[in-house]
Amino acid sequence: MKQIILCCLLLGVVGLSACDTTADATPTVALPEPPTLPPGGTTAVETAVSVSPTAAALPTSLPAPTDLPATEPPTVVPPTEEPSPEPATATSEPPTAEPTTPPAQNQMAPGQRDTATLAENEFRTYLYSGAQYQPAVFFAEPGRDLDIELLALAGQVTPESGLDGLTPLSGADNALAGRPEILVLSPEGSGLYTFVVRAASGAGEYTAYLFDMTSPATGMAVQQADALAAGETKSYDITSNGARPVIAMVDPTDLSDVALDVFGSDGSLLTTANFSGPGGVEVAYVLPLGTAGYTVAVREVNNAPSTFNVAVVTLE
Repeated sequence: MKQIILCCLLLGVVGLSACDTTADATPTVALPEPPTLPPGGTTAVETAVSVSPTAAALPTSLPAPTDLPATEPPTVVPPTEEPSPEPATATSEPPTAEPTTPPAQNQMAPGQRDTATLAENEFRTYLYSGAQYQPAVFFAEPGRDLDIELLALAGQVTPESGLDGLTPLSGADNALAGRPEILVLSPEGSGLYTFVVRAASGAGEYTAYLFDMTSPATGMAVQQADALAAGETKSYDITSNGARPVIAMVDPTDLSDVALDVFGSDGSLLTTANFSGPGGVEVAYVLPLGTAGYTVAVREVNNAPSTFNVAVVTLE
């Protein structure tokens, strides 16, 4: 019995020592964990969250990009403002185009016109580059108090050189003051020629026109090449531009002798041009009192065939 009691006591002591060993082992495992935490425990963790590297980097990185765009526009604006002086220099180039402006002596080409004022006995010149056998028609309308004379001269003539001693190739001084004059130049050679408008009497404004048979011009109602059989007549119907003059021209392209007739709307003959010989150009004009219809007729004087250019201008 004593042996049983001793065994139980021994087992109890062994059980207590085993419990003590287990209790001691648990603290020894749990104790190493706390030293790994920084002092302050939970407070240190909260500080790490509130001052996280990401949260701290955002405020510092945002101002830098916003500063870059703010500094870039000032660097872009000066280059865009610098080219502005260049257009100013470009607009100053037109003065270099001054050589294209008409000189004191006007140059005139077919289809052009010029308006000027003359004092009594004063004259104005127009330089023309003519082609051989290509007729040019020079027409001028003076003001009511101006009586004009038209001249065609060989070469270049200026108001400074004067007209003394010069022999005109052709001239026209047939109408009274305020009435138009018409002149035809048929160059025998290509070169420079000069048309002259001179105030034969009085003073005032005039408008001069230059036409040929093929160049386009304002108011050109008829302009074509045509032909006649022997004994045939070709007619062209036109309407005036109000009371403005109507000018008709015909130029044979062979040695035929053509005549030019202008008829009114009632069939009456108003004017005839038959002053040149074979191969010569014929020109006529009428002065309507208002809008009117006309028939321009071309015929060969000797009832022979003919080829020709015809043009009719209704001035505006």
